Amino acid sequence: MARFNTENYENYGGGNGGNTSFFSIPDDGGIARVRFMYNGIEDVEGFACHEVEVNDKKRYVNCLRDYGQPVDECPFCKAGRFQVAKVYVPIYDLDTQTVKIWERGKKFMGKLSSICSRYPNVVSHTFEIERHGKKGDTSTTYEIYETGSDDTKLEDLPEVPKILGGLIFDKSYEEMENYIKTGEFSSNGNSNSRESSEPIRRRTPANGRRDTF
Repeated sequence: MARFNTENYENYGGGNGGNTSFFSIPDDGGIARVRFMYNGIEDVEGFACHEVEVNDKKRYVNCLRDYGQPVDECPFCKAGRFQVAKVYVPIYDLDTQTVKIWERGKKFMGKLSSICSRYPNVVSHTFEIERHGKKGDTSTTYEIYETGSDDTKLEDLPEVPKILGGLIFDKSYEEMENYIKTGEFSSNGNSNSRESSEPIRRRTPANGRRDTF
């Protein structure tokens, strides 16, 4: 299984589904108040994937090949299909009181590393994320400010949606070969939508300094 962390993320990728809400800030200058749902840097991981189309929707399937292994280890790599590095950041959105997933590229691992090293038990800190860039602007950036801390723990929050086997298909070698031949996986599995209506109880963040990343 081709997973990566903050120490080896540069080796992966070049370039969904689940009963899950995805995090976004649609407008230039928009701000969201969040918690990152990690204890520390050891919780942060990314996935090397291949893009597929299932039921006319773009999805990702987990690459079977670890960095440095022969391309034969993964049918999609063997077929010359492009590998994509994905980071799915679990966020507790304080404005909507819901768990969301922020879909990022591998370069975001560096920002997460900086946040986690500066704030141990990062889930106990609240942050503001501010968007800089209009909708559709490929050069959009995000500033992240620490705004306070409290005694919140991961177990105080709802569970994070399943990534591997949920948002990302976890398929066998044989299923991948079947997809390459037929355009379909040999088993059903993982028909997910990007929506979630699970109610989450309200938490009030503390206010504090604003450190930017």
